[in-house]
Amino acid sequence: MAKTLDEARKKLDDEYGQVRRHLQKVHDALDKVEKAGPEDDLHGLLADLEKAVKEGKFRDDLYYRINVIPVKLPPLRERIEDLPELAVFFLRRYCTKFRKQVEGISESALRMLSSYWWPGNIRELENLIERLVAITDKTWITEDDLPFEFRMAQLDRDPRTGESLFQGAMTAFERNLLIRALEKNGWNVTATARYLGLPLSTLKFKLEKLDVREFAKRLRGS
Repeated sequence: MAKTLDEARKKLDDEYGQVRRHLQKVHDALDKVEKAGPEDDLHGLLADLEKAVKEGKFRDDLYYRINVIPVKLPPLRERIEDLPELAVFFLRRYCTKFRKQVEGISESALRMLSSYWWPGNIRELENLIERLVAITDKTWITEDDLPFEFRMAQLDRDPRTGESLFQGAMTAFERNLLIRALEKNGWNVTATARYLGLPLSTLKFKLEKLDVREFAKRLRGS
């Protein structure tokens, strides 16, 4: 009888220890989700637990108690209306982390972000905002701060000019190059022409043709 009780006690202790280990995994994962913020991390947590059940590393009865209602979230590109709020959320998080005073993201930059296809989903957005906050010395994130692939996402055919995708890409590249060169030379046109190795008349023609000054004002949100 004593032997039977000892065996039952040992089995109960083993079972209790196993449950505690599984619950600790859930607790650690939920703590990670709470700190991370975006809801797709919860989806990732359930996916990880489902994989663990299939591999025999997590008890299926506990998994089904947690996963009462399956969480199926569409990718960011299918709920792009959430992007501005998410972008601001990440902006505040990384301003705190890097001790930066970035007030916000310009409307033109948000429009550009909303036109992107986001293959990396919310994690890609978070990584982008983190990088932008880390390297900026400005008070606003603008269109001019975004990587080139985000500019490429804007290059649909312009119904007013009839520019092709290639022509639009070349225009965007040339305009961006001129803006950066002008900024580097304090918006001194003569110095910028010398810096770029262009005749002054050619640079003035390009500035007029590409409407560079007006475009730069929009980038600055002024």
